[in-house]
Amino acid sequence: MDSKRIIELLARRAAGEISAGELKELDDLLVANPDAVYYDEFVHELWKAPEREADPAYFFDRHRQRHSKTLFFEKDRQWGRTRKKRLIVYGSTIAACLIGLSLLIPFRTESLEMVEIVAEKGIRKQFELPDGTGVWLNSDSRLWYDSKMKTNGKRVVELQGEAYFDVAKDSKRPFAISTDKISIRVLGTSFNVKAYPNDSTTETSLITGSIELSVNDRPDEKIVMKPNEKVAITNYLPSAEQEQGGGTKKALTLTIGNLSKVQVADEEYIQETSWIDDKLVFRNETFEELIPKIERWYNVDIHVENSGVLGYRYTSTITEEDDIHQLLEALQFIHPFHYKIEHHDVTIY
Repeated sequence: MDSKRIIELLARRAAGEISAGELKELDDLLVANPDAVYYDEFVHELWKAPEREADPAYFFDRHRQRHSKTLFFEKDRQWGRTRKKRLIVYGSTIAACLIGLSLLIPFRTESLEMVEIVAEKGIRKQFELPDGTGVWLNSDSRLWYDSKMKTNGKRVVELQGEAYFDVAKDSKRPFAISTDKISIRVLGTSFNVKAYPNDSTTETSLITGSIELSVNDRPDEKIVMKPNEKVAITNYLPSAEQEQGGGTKKALTLTIGNLSKVQVADEEYIQETSWIDDKLVFRNETFEELIPKIERWYNVDIHVENSGVLGYRYTSTITEEDDIHQLLEALQFIHPFHYKIEHHDVTIY
């Protein structure tokens, strides 16, 4: 990815000095490089910062806090009154570009109004973004978007958790989603993204249309998904020995497959998106795999004292009407175990 050229064109567009040819070049670069959403967002927010936030150092700190899990930052040194800071993105030349950018771009008084939508544990929300995109937000999830998305030159959202998107078509403004591990760019389609920070995998499931996906740590590798396909990325972590010795991270595992259709009674469900219909469908999953799903669905904390229960496998469907007692009774009928519930704490023994 030509990061330097993208930054240059973004700056020219923000200043109103970009030519028609350069604008087309920028559009092509952004479509071809969905991970460049971070550069686009930083330049846009810096340009839109109100006067009270016009200090590049202040604004850069706020951007750093929002993307600290995806980008690597370090403070250079004190530069006196200019207070410039350096952004380090491993494997690119973006650092020098952003330092110059923070000095060259003038500041406007129009503010960027970010909106955060939160679905707490046990809650699922459905709403529409300003551009007409429909969103279903699963339990224990957060979504950030610009309130002026309808009129701005870009459509970008950030997701932590799980959401289903029915993207409003706009051929001139691709819709981009950024998560801790992946970036997605689309024009108009419907798909599901599951990106809980504590889950072992990050998943994208495509229902209709087409999307381009890239892993943030491997931005040059693009995956173009087709309907009924699913991409699962195993979140990798260094071992304790590697952390102490500064070793290399374990290899990332990327799996491409088809969506899981489950027949329960007389109904057929797509397992990955059944939650938007207030149904939690699981097929041949271990109790250990079900624990985080059940915790989010019912807003409970599960403690397992009998480790033998963790390997029990289940296939079933949970509906909105089923409470935690009914679920545990049903699971207990298939494989025997004991449990007790105190407020939001469930103990399996």
